[in-house]
Amino acid sequence: MFDSLKVKARVPVYSGLRSFYKIILVLSIVIAGFIWWYGNQLVLKITPDNNQKTFSFTTYIGDTWHYKYIHSVEKTPCEEYFVIRGANDMVMTYTRYEDFGVGLPFWASEGKFTTTADGHFIMEMNRPFHSVAFRTAKQAKASLYYAGKEIPMYKLYKSGSLVEISVAKRYNYWFNFERGKDK
Repeated sequence: MFDSLKVKARVPVYSGLRSFYKIILVLSIVIAGFIWWYGNQLVLKITPDNNQKTFSFTTYIGDTWHYKYIHSVEKTPCEEYFVIRGANDMVMTYTRYEDFGVGLPFWASEGKFTTTADGHFIMEMNRPFHSVAFRTAKQAKASLYYAGKEIPMYKLYKSGSLVEISVAKRYNYWFNFERGKDK
């Protein structure tokens, strides 16, 4: 009669923690993977001098941005167009302007020169840059255009501020690393 009764072996109470440790381990791996993935994304950084407010935008290889300003001598608008190729790696694809003048490219050796139907000049250059730096001025009305948005540098920063635009991995921005910086 007692042979038909089978008794289960009793499991100690502390064995339930093993599954808890497995859950913690899996969650830790998932969180670490997410932080690694997120930290390795590219950001377009706008870094002014004198501890003024910085900006950063998530960006990807192949994204474009351009910088528009009023030329100091010609007093006409100029635009410089860039393509992002990776961290510390951008290419100025072309410059667009209205008039020839001091500091504006015009030699055939500088790139491919064309004229648009509306009278503008375009100089295709494909020049590599690690970063782009310029000084702000109210007269120049320097603005950065990225992802359909205008960022008016001349309104955000004091006149004469040195502003650097660069592309970096997000973790470099978190920890303020300056590897690969052009000096």
